[in-house]
Amino acid sequence: MTLYGTEAIDAEPSGMGSGIDPNAQRRRSLDDAESVYEADEGTALLHDADLPADIAPSKSFRRFVLGMCVLFLFIIEVSQYILTPAMEQIMEDVICRRYHPDHALSVHDNRCKETDVQKTLAMVRSWSMSGEMLFPLFVQISYGVVADKYGRRLVLFLALFGALLQQAWITVVLLFPDTFSIWSMLYGSVFYLIGGGGQMVVAMVWTIVADVIPVAERTSVFYKIYAMNLIISVAVNPLAGWLLSVDPWLAMWIGNGILVVGMLSSALIPETLKLRQAADNKRRGQDAPPPVEDESEPSTRKIPAARDLARRAWFSVKNDVSHVWHFIFASKSVVLLLLAYGPFYLIKLALVLDILQYMTRRFNWEWSTATYINTISSLTAVFTLLVVLPVASNILTTYFHYNAIRRDLLLARISIVVFIIGSALTAVAGVPWLFICSMVITNLGMGMGTLCRALLNAVVEPHTIATLNTTMSTMETLMGFIGSPVMGWLLSRGMELGGFWMGLPYLATTLLGVCVMVAIYLVRIPSGFAQGSRG
Repeated sequence: MTLYGTEAIDAEPSGMGSGIDPNAQRRRSLDDAESVYEADEGTALLHDADLPADIAPSKSFRRFVLGMCVLFLFIIEVSQYILTPAMEQIMEDVICRRYHPDHALSVHDNRCKETDVQKTLAMVRSWSMSGEMLFPLFVQISYGVVADKYGRRLVLFLALFGALLQQAWITVVLLFPDTFSIWSMLYGSVFYLIGGGGQMVVAMVWTIVADVIPVAERTSVFYKIYAMNLIISVAVNPLAGWLLSVDPWLAMWIGNGILVVGMLSSALIPETLKLRQAADNKRRGQDAPPPVEDESEPSTRKIPAARDLARRAWFSVKNDVSHVWHFIFASKSVVLLLLAYGPFYLIKLALVLDILQYMTRRFNWEWSTATYINTISSLTAVFTLLVVLPVASNILTTYFHYNAIRRDLLLARISIVVFIIGSALTAVAGVPWLFICSMVITNLGMGMGTLCRALLNAVVEPHTIATLNTTMSTMETLMGFIGSPVMGWLLSRGMELGGFWMGLPYLATTLLGVCVMVAIYLVRIPSGFAQGSRG
């Protein structure tokens, strides 16, 4: 299977890394830390983010990389769409028995919809999410640097392995409710120290795609990948709902099995780091690999002392942080885009994680019914990403002569306005038909996150793309860590107050949407940059 990894890159035509010595690259890894590139508002933004023509991969290789990423995401997303509602129903069942000892597990009981049970469920879920965000914060930047130095696929596998261990712990806790408290789920978050969590999985996939796809095509590809995930949701949600109606534990075991397959499938994704390394060397006029060290007298070499190793490691970490600061935070445009992307991730998190419980409580629906209804969101988002945004992009490019960057920025601004309207309607919708309408409008604006990610990937130096995506993942993690308990409290407080105030968490997402809108409207593309990014 690894034949389609780095070997496939070396097998491509001349110029695709054939002149790159992997050992030389490794020897350079710490030495590179000793030089930090000067950057400011002008230089932090790239003028040519595409790979040079003699290094750019063939169309067949690009299709293969994209196909493997799509297959990988398909497997992972199917597991999550099956696991999430199953876990929530089992958690509700376990919590319900805590309040009502005579409650029989896996048996429908109206008492499980009482406010006390739902408040506890909301807080357990939110604090569990916060715990899942805490540990990755300590390691994500480091794993991003590892991805830029040693490879994307390594980090991708480690992130999935850690996520699998965390999921296994949750399964054990729910399987033995008499032995473990429901709050014991939080302890599993420590496994995210391995690989950096689910956000690193997403970051590495986006990085691999960005490595091989030209800037002008990148937004379209991001649309399609995101739309593919939503199509999976449309297809899998009915299956997940049916499995819930049969037995939530059946869904749990199936979801866990598919997750294992997903982890193994990461080995099929080609390593793309060599492409970026070759392109960077060419831009700096370093087509030839660094000279090989003299190994004629290996006996004279001294093994570095522990203190020297620690000093070099600390020096590397400091320069890596400086690297992130100079190449990402030196640009006001990048900072504003990150400030827009971060809160919008929290908004999406609230919609994805809380919406099922919100529906079951507000409209007294079964979990399976809420899962079926939630398919409407996915259908609308698919329509937006496959029809609305591509058509709008084509009109702006063809008839108004917008380049790729200006086009995406305008669409992002329109999308956030539409989202704010939909989120406000979600907060006040007290009847099912109005709630469904609000779901449709909200998801018409959900392309904002994809547009923002595409913009960010287009306006940084190509050799910092993995670091950028890791920074975005760290921001997602930070937002989730801080925001999840807040959103959980708002949901439980809204349930306690009842009536209009049940939509309290979505009033909060509306306000966050306004903040995102301010940030995205303040973004300005520096003169001279956009001309180099025509779509």
